[in-house]
Amino acid sequence: MICDVHAYLGHHPAWAQLGLPLPFDAPRWVEMMDRTGVDRALVAPPGVGVGDDFKPDMDRIAIGMKDFPERLFGFCRVKPRRGQKAIDELRHRVEDQNFKAVKMNTLDDDYRLDDRRLLDPVIEAANDLGIVVFFHTGDQHGDTCQPSMVADIAADFPDTTFIIGHCGFIGYESQTVPALRAASNTVCETAGILTPSKIQAIVDEVGATRVLMGSNGPNTPIDLPHIMINKYMNKLTDEEKALITGGNFERILGLN
Repeated sequence: MICDVHAYLGHHPAWAQLGLPLPFDAPRWVEMMDRTGVDRALVAPPGVGVGDDFKPDMDRIAIGMKDFPERLFGFCRVKPRRGQKAIDELRHRVEDQNFKAVKMNTLDDDYRLDDRRLLDPVIEAANDLGIVVFFHTGDQHGDTCQPSMVADIAADFPDTTFIIGHCGFIGYESQTVPALRAASNTVCETAGILTPSKIQAIVDEVGATRVLMGSNGPNTPIDLPHIMINKYMNKLTDEEKALITGGNFERILGLN
């Protein structure tokens, strides 16, 4: 199985510049997956800080999961400053529509991952629901979303799996391995990293079970990551490649 743990489905105006039809919905996503050899994808609403709180695109994702239950899996995307409304939305998406994870980006709501008074109620809800928590880390706003901050949160919620998005790339990747070591319930994902040596260095330090493949698609081609890992990371064993490109995805989402 080739499984993408970081992708987007919905209506994002920037995609028109790529020649993609809008909205880029589930049938179009599955057609793209068929063309590029991807079996499963965990998809989130696109954009940053969307004014409608991502609800129209989460509705599209819910329809996609219903129509393609073995192919598409949903991220709920919430803004923690919405307080109880965010928690209620998360519970609705998970309990009523079977979303598998929550995705959070500090740019969505102008916050920091070390603002625990703000974040902990959402994480407590995710923990109660038994879902995976994904944090964007790194990039130009990386000071607000560092891998070390993810490890600090994960240490307080040992029963929840936390994904360190983008492995802290760009700018905070040096924190990723220490964060993974500090909290055994963390994993990282590779979206945006197309240098095999960077991924190999993480595997060498913590093992292939802690690394998942992500594409950031359709912002970038969804077949590039699995081509890179399977054809150009020749230090990896076949078993390690299978874990990174799909096995770990299925394990943390409980799909085995």
